[in-house]
Amino acid sequence: MKKAFIFTLFLFTITYDCQAQRTYGHGAFWGRIVLADTINSKLRWELYLQQRTQDASTGNIFQTPLLSNVWPWLNYKLTKSTRVSVAPIGYFSTRPFYPSVNEVKDDGVKEYRISVRVENEQRLKLFTFANRFGLEYRMRDLKYNGNYLPNWRARYMLKFEKPLHNLLSNHKPLSLFLSDEVLIQFGEAVKDRSSVFDHNRINFGVAYEVVKNVKVSVSYLKVLQARAAPKEYDDTNALWMIVTFDNLFSQFKNHQKNSN
Repeated sequence: MKKAFIFTLFLFTITYDCQAQRTYGHGAFWGRIVLADTINSKLRWELYLQQRTQDASTGNIFQTPLLSNVWPWLNYKLTKSTRVSVAPIGYFSTRPFYPSVNEVKDDGVKEYRISVRVENEQRLKLFTFANRFGLEYRMRDLKYNGNYLPNWRARYMLKFEKPLHNLLSNHKPLSLFLSDEVLIQFGEAVKDRSSVFDHNRINFGVAYEVVKNVKVSVSYLKVLQARAAPKEYDDTNALWMIVTFDNLFSQFKNHQKNSN
């Protein structure tokens, strides 16, 4: 536990050190729909459908596209508190931050990504905290010429979550959460960059199961992302919304069994 707090402090130190350099401010919206279901007691699948938009200096966070992707995951429950997840392939289309709407491009950078991550969750008396380690192999068409350049990206996230009971419901708690994630990258596509630091994400919000098997998460996201130029960063304030549809198919099977 002590090590987790020390590492969190280290992540915040990195963030504030970067903020002392030249930054470019942006507003953005991150949206994600998660379709999920269990296969058995150990296996679970998830499908992320994501859409992100940016303000392009207009003040409207829905003004122009930023990212869209389809990202399937297979999760394996290794122990009661640890799970391993694999995304065999994910497709992304990402645009840069635009200083104005006049510079918006029709197409984003196409990317195919292979990902693996390990997450450990510890339930304490007052709150839950989780450590998540991830490794990604990215292949991106950075020059829009069909030549996909590869690189690796490692990521670590620390998350704290506090359930608040009897606030909105006597049966389902409202959860407060705070997380910090740092990402570093290396490999051919980023070999000319002055630093391995990619970006840092600080996230604070609430989550609630609005109806059975449908959970909504709304949060504020602070993202500091390194540009290719030395000591230049994109500083983004984003609204992040996630809607998860759990037990997508199995709930109907269970309902049918109960009816019989």
